[in-house]
Amino acid sequence: MRLLLAVAEPLALTDGTLSASEARDLVATVWGAASGALVDACVLDPGADGFLRALAEHVTDEVVTVARDTRGRDVPVTFRLGPASPGGARTAYVEAAALRATVGSALTDPPGASAHPDQGDLGARTSYGVGQVVAQAARLASRVVVATGGLGAHDAGAGLVAALAGAGDGPLTRGGTALGEAGRADAAQVLAAREHLAGTELVGAVDSDLPLLGLHGTNGALADADPALAALGQELERAHGHWAHEVSRALAHVPTGPASRSLLAGPTAPPGPGARAAAGAAQSVRETSRALTALPGAGAGGGLGFGLAALGARLLPGTAVVADVVGLDARVAAADLAVVVVDALDASAVHDGALPEVARRAAALGLPVVVLAREVLAGRREQAAAGISGAYELGRDLSAARARVGRVARTWSGSAPGA
Repeated sequence: MRLLLAVAEPLALTDGTLSASEARDLVATVWGAASGALVDACVLDPGADGFLRALAEHVTDEVVTVARDTRGRDVPVTFRLGPASPGGARTAYVEAAALRATVGSALTDPPGASAHPDQGDLGARTSYGVGQVVAQAARLASRVVVATGGLGAHDAGAGLVAALAGAGDGPLTRGGTALGEAGRADAAQVLAAREHLAGTELVGAVDSDLPLLGLHGTNGALADADPALAALGQELERAHGHWAHEVSRALAHVPTGPASRSLLAGPTAPPGPGARAAAGAAQSVRETSRALTALPGAGAGGGLGFGLAALGARLLPGTAVVADVVGLDARVAAADLAVVVVDALDASAVHDGALPEVARRAAALGLPVVVLAREVLAGRREQAAAGISGAYELGRDLSAARARVGRVARTWSGSAPGA
């Protein structure tokens, strides 16, 4: 039997957390020994601090540069460069989480900083450093992929824009709460940044499909995650809304191109008498704003997805990006069975991330998909709808997990009765 093993995330066992790579090695070793299967194992882990690690075996060239972290301190940061195509084109991979600052990482914490790394100055943190890294990557590659997860800044990509436009100071560099002060000149930096990236294909590898604004947007999610941040979430919602309107006004008359066609609602109204022209312009701004702020993934990374989309980027699920890099289609085609390891098989795992990515590609070839999870919370009907042929709980500790993997392996190899 040829087995494709895809590990989606770490396993939080009671006697220690296994990283995704450790979980991969454990399951691959035990499954192979128990069944004699040929195991082709990979990690699909595009979450915070996991994107570049998931690509490491396939994208080996590293570039080290210096950029600002989310609190404004210059820090070393690494991005990766893929191999050159026959035409010489290369893809650079940037991880926003590498710029996330923790309390105490800055020489002097900004006023209002909290001892809680996710609160305090959250509204003042910036994505400026991400823009600096993207600018460096664009000098070396014709395609730049930015993983949005884990940045820890909620500035709707304004800092990214400012860095790419070459702006050193102003509302766009001071975090999300300062965006209420942004005006037309600040929004025009989007156009300057787009010009800087002319000829570069930009892709946002998003870790969620959150829109930017609304109850189900990035600021609503912030308040849901921590009620103590509800007031900050409301402040950021207003500031992001203002920034989005200004950006949309700047972009409303940008000529339609391959990137803008997928984001903007349509061409601007033709010139006409004063009132008609004004109404057409206003409608164009509203349509552009709705298209950008409601775009799935625009709210990813505290709105970093919005900033990327405003620059003409395509937003793609991070897992899909990783899957393509590791050659998942070919690996699925060569397998007799696919096994996906997740921490908890719940509604989130069924609908987002690595599991549905593997299941979708496996279904096209009629390949059965088995899930190993620390705990199984999804019912049989939900599993069947997701294309899962079997789901098994690994147990809560390492010993139980080893034993369970062995029993499941023998079950699916046909050499033992069901586990």
